[in-house]
Amino acid sequence: MNRAPAEIVLTGLEAPEGPILLGHEDIAFVEQLTGQISRINGGGLAVVARAPGAFNAIALGADGLLYAAQNGGAVGDWRSDTPGTPSIQRISLEGDIEVVGLEADRTPLRAPNDLVFGPDNRLYVTDPSEPFAPHDPRADARICVFGAEGGRTFMPVGRSYPNGLAFLDDNRLCWVESYTRRVRVRDSEGMASTLAVLPEGEIPDGIAVADDGRIFIASVTSGGVTVLGPDGECLGLMHLDERAHPTNLCFDEGSLWVTDFGAGFQPGAGDGRLWRVETDARPRRIYAGSLP
Repeated sequence: MNRAPAEIVLTGLEAPEGPILLGHEDIAFVEQLTGQISRINGGGLAVVARAPGAFNAIALGADGLLYAAQNGGAVGDWRSDTPGTPSIQRISLEGDIEVVGLEADRTPLRAPNDLVFGPDNRLYVTDPSEPFAPHDPRADARICVFGAEGGRTFMPVGRSYPNGLAFLDDNRLCWVESYTRRVRVRDSEGMASTLAVLPEGEIPDGIAVADDGRIFIASVTSGGVTVLGPDGECLGLMHLDERAHPTNLCFDEGSLWVTDFGAGFQPGAGDGRLWRVETDARPRRIYAGSLP
């Protein structure tokens, strides 16, 4: 285990998740307990948008708008006092919000978690179908895809809690399963396989892929970031500190921005933090599409 060369950039956050790069040192992320999207740019912190429920993650579209996974207002055992409808929402940087997806194959979304545009310009979304409850999983989850034809079920994944997802350098879709600790990939013929299983105590959450094929995983219970080689070999853990509960991450040139719930996770306590971690990696291309 190696201590990562890292600094805490922000503190006092409320369950931060889903960071994305808008420009160099210009980062947007969600704060789930306050139902908001926040942005740090040039050292200042601003609120982009607020809504009932809880945004879980965001992606930047080719249209310059944000696409958000709205989980309805649940984080573990916490429930929002102002629940929202689970959906995919499109949000301008001025804070205007529009619902663009409510169902896939006529089945309502239940708890959208993370989302990423693919090489086909469609939006891929993990839907665990329930709040995180590893000791009592009840819901059959799925990965959905949204495009001009509306929402479709891309792949059923059972009671696995699919979480972060990204495309690898060969355009295979890669996602992690928090209940099983598996890192999964789907090939061009629709076959899914297990690339790796993270060690005990390293529950995978968000992921980011480097241009050399390495996969960086915010492993929420490890205190750091698990790094895998392109073949799934575990290359080690980039440890942050003993209070860290990393949830997601994104590249900015040679740095990783990492959202961190922090120790305790008490609503209103402001335990969350945003880290900048120096690496020897560079980001893989991230696709950007848009929805009608």
